Amino acid sequence: MQGVPVEVEVTILPGLPGFEITGLGDSAIREARNRVRAAIINSGYGFPEGRILASYAPAWIQKRGTGFDLPLALAILEASGQIARPADQKPLLIMGELTLNGEVLGIPGVLNRLMTAKQKGHFSECLGPLVNAGEAELLRKVKYYGVKDLCTAVAVFSGVKIKPEKPEITQINKITTTSRLDNIMGQQQAKRALIIAAAGHHTLLMLGSPGCGKTSLSSCLPGLLPELNEEESLVVTMIRSALAQGEIIDNLITTRPFFAPHHSVTKAALIGGGSPLRPGLCTRAHLGVLFLDELTEFPKAVLDLLREPLESGKIRIARAREFANWPADFLLIAAANPCRCGYALESNDKCRCTPDQIRQHLHKISGPLWDRLNLCVTMQSLSGKDLLNITSVTTDNEQELAAKQIQTCFEIQRERSFSLGLVKIYRNSNIPVSDYGKDLRIEKEALDLLSRFGNTHSVTARSFHNMLRGARTIADLEESYTVKPDHMAEIMQYRLDLSTLV
Repeated sequence: MQGVPVEVEVTILPGLPGFEITGLGDSAIREARNRVRAAIINSGYGFPEGRILASYAPAWIQKRGTGFDLPLALAILEASGQIARPADQKPLLIMGELTLNGEVLGIPGVLNRLMTAKQKGHFSECLGPLVNAGEAELLRKVKYYGVKDLCTAVAVFSGVKIKPEKPEITQINKITTTSRLDNIMGQQQAKRALIIAAAGHHTLLMLGSPGCGKTSLSSCLPGLLPELNEEESLVVTMIRSALAQGEIIDNLITTRPFFAPHHSVTKAALIGGGSPLRPGLCTRAHLGVLFLDELTEFPKAVLDLLREPLESGKIRIARAREFANWPADFLLIAAANPCRCGYALESNDKCRCTPDQIRQHLHKISGPLWDRLNLCVTMQSLSGKDLLNITSVTTDNEQELAAKQIQTCFEIQRERSFSLGLVKIYRNSNIPVSDYGKDLRIEKEALDLLSRFGNTHSVTARSFHNMLRGARTIADLEESYTVKPDHMAEIMQYRLDLSTLV
């Protein structure tokens, strides 16, 4: 995610032939000795005799990957006197993997490396794989020379002007979803809760029986959320680039990420971790949606790890040798059954679960995580008669109207961030305010209504503030300047009292 410039130094010492690489490299870097040797010889150059010593500085930082192959090969050729960099040429940032015949292969994280070069201010030109040229062009402030083999790289390194080539990009078919609010019958309250959650970035839990439409509603979100702006696109593309596995990135990602992991997901896969440290799905879903279906089936220890990113929008992982700080500002949407059989909320007597079994089922979600779920909505299955009646009155533009409402709400929140003098755009769910009544323009009657609600219900300070923020989102959806008592009364409907389910 955040790069550190590494200087590759090579010296050729007298003695028995040998090739050593120092600087805390992983197995891929140690294996580079064979790849680089074969690439140099098969490209028509001579591999020097003697003891070759390569150093990757700074030596105290752990280094991984195959992106050091190309600079190592050029450093060996320069140290042996076969090539030279003209003194009047600008310093080059070099990256790329080499095959045994000297071809330059693509590597992940090119956009992140170029961003580091731009921020550090050390480099204005870069030499790298041709297949990554499309990704490099996304950051135009660094001139990028894309090469396909070692011979071409030597020419660029030596100051020869080459005609830039365009890589052959295989277009990746984008996954499109056909889920629309128009296709989901009934469940108007759940639809309303989904729109509020999307508009203000509020976490949402949908409780309902199997087949009532929880998953279908959540799959509508990619079509409801506005596209990323330029700054957000760059951040999401950098995350995608850092975690790319053979994927060629040639355009900024404009659609918001949407991930729905299986409930068997591990801690490292969700939050990040492993050795070496690697971001998880929370980081991949940054500025997008993380949908957890069957929430009560997730391991309790895994769910509790979500508490920090939901609060701060970041993930901080500390290990004995490593420390990571990754972005994780995602919208959490969850769905679950109210009991083991799933029919506790139905009006019929189909559910046979005892109150203790229902309580045990819901207690898989810890209290602190419950407190971070801003909106909770209960859903019931529709009868056959209701389904037949709704079929004839469904609207065809419900999806478009909701998307337009959410887009307008996003614009209002952007203007609010600027009016409060904030340095970046915040959503209602996390906007820093000191005076809710003044900053969020909440009428005194609405505050009094919520105060009375808090006196009669068990409401924590976090939940109290989240309800204020949710009411502001409802007012924004209606383009109301102030938060009225009606808006506050509506947000109270999404405060779930667990005692009513048992």
